[in-house]
Amino acid sequence: MTHTEESSRSRRDHSSELDSESIRQLLEDGELDTLRWEDDDISLRSAASNSRLPYDKLTAQELVHFPDASDSKASTNLYLFIRNKILQLWLLEPNVELTSEDAIDQLPTPFNSDRRFVRRIHGFLQRYGFINYGNFHRLASALILTSKRKRVIIIGAGAAGIAAMKQLHFFGFDVVLLEARKRLGGRVHTYHQKDSSTVADLGAMVVTGINGNPIVTMMRQTQCTPVRITPDCPIYDEYGKLVDQRKDELVAEAFKKIGDTASYIAHTLGVTEVNGKKLSIADAYNDILDLVFPKLQSIHRLCNSRMLELRMQRRRLKYWQIYEEILEKMKQVQNEIILYKKSAEFLAEKLRSSDGSIHHTLDSDSRLEQDILRRCYKRDLGEAIKRYDAARERFRNLETTLRNLKKQEPSEVYMNQRDRRLLDFHFANLEYVSGGTLDKLSLQHFDQDDEFQFTGSHMASELHSLFFQSLCNTFPFLNIFLIGLTALMKTF
Repeated sequence: MTHTEESSRSRRDHSSELDSESIRQLLEDGELDTLRWEDDDISLRSAASNSRLPYDKLTAQELVHFPDASDSKASTNLYLFIRNKILQLWLLEPNVELTSEDAIDQLPTPFNSDRRFVRRIHGFLQRYGFINYGNFHRLASALILTSKRKRVIIIGAGAAGIAAMKQLHFFGFDVVLLEARKRLGGRVHTYHQKDSSTVADLGAMVVTGINGNPIVTMMRQTQCTPVRITPDCPIYDEYGKLVDQRKDELVAEAFKKIGDTASYIAHTLGVTEVNGKKLSIADAYNDILDLVFPKLQSIHRLCNSRMLELRMQRRRLKYWQIYEEILEKMKQVQNEIILYKKSAEFLAEKLRSSDGSIHHTLDSDSRLEQDILRRCYKRDLGEAIKRYDAARERFRNLETTLRNLKKQEPSEVYMNQRDRRLLDFHFANLEYVSGGTLDKLSLQHFDQDDEFQFTGSHMASELHSLFFQSLCNTFPFLNIFLIGLTALMKTF
């Protein structure tokens, strides 16, 4: 077997054809690996999407490096096909390096005729980390960027430091990575309890979105198994009791409105500093809260909060007293309706029986007595029906009153001490996902990465810190030295 045959990347052969209905069913069942449909645009679209690139147009960065690709529509389409095809080839087997020669061999004729153009596209994708990143088997020798190999020192063995080390080494640099602690991962840290099998991830263990996330590709390379995180997030109070779902939703909505207000102040009104001082998220949130709860001395603020809570509780007590009174009236009217209905049915039956029991053989006094009795039944029946209709009308009015009253229910969110603790949970969660305290986050720039967030489910992997250790340990050229509190990782 030749070297070319040994280094070529294996591909699954799809010679069978499926009709559109079968493909649709496979897509719905999640059993279709779209990357492997080499003769269909679905695979190329999927490859571009999973690489964070648009399928049908060039990015601004690509236009800078490939101005010739925008000369005509044909040139653009040629570039996009080759680019998307190379991305597909890489994502099919991210455990093996995709060389430019391998990409040329895999491209169909005539798209591989301009070998220099293909190498340019391959080099661009490799240079900016769209292909050949993470843990993969090297097929070609290390790149030599200059006549003399340069040495680079990277401070910090967190996710960014490890990624920079691996990429720079792949590009031909001598790299030294310095870490002040006796472990890798930075914020990613798995805690192991002594004399116990208990473990806990203490930070940055959640993969927030899987669509286009390169972490997912590296998990495939390191055999890490991701687990989908359910969107439900029950919250427990300081006594270990589950917080009422409606209360949680109300406070979460209040937190969202505070965030929207802060964003409006920064991006719409353009207020990002006061007296020359840049505003932080903490400044904005505290100012917004102080609009509702003015700044007072601590004892006065506590008294004000308790008085406000007392007033709100009294309002809610009065509301529910009125609510109960209406329900009691509806119960009484309902009983009247039942009584009048039974009376009407009884009188109607008596009236029917009296109409059929008049005998002409009776004397005149008996016939007169029966006629008077029948007239009384008829009068009482009419009165019962009239009272029944009146009771039904009163019941409908009470229903309308109750519906209107429900719309006026006093809010439960009034920022008492318990509500404020629940709101503080959302503030703390924002600090967690941002990686810093709110007073260190810029009001103007803290959400600048929102448009680059990954979509899809949130995932977690087993012992997340092992994932970063495996990124280093699987490389044969990586030696780890622990000297005091310094972890020195040097590539040769």
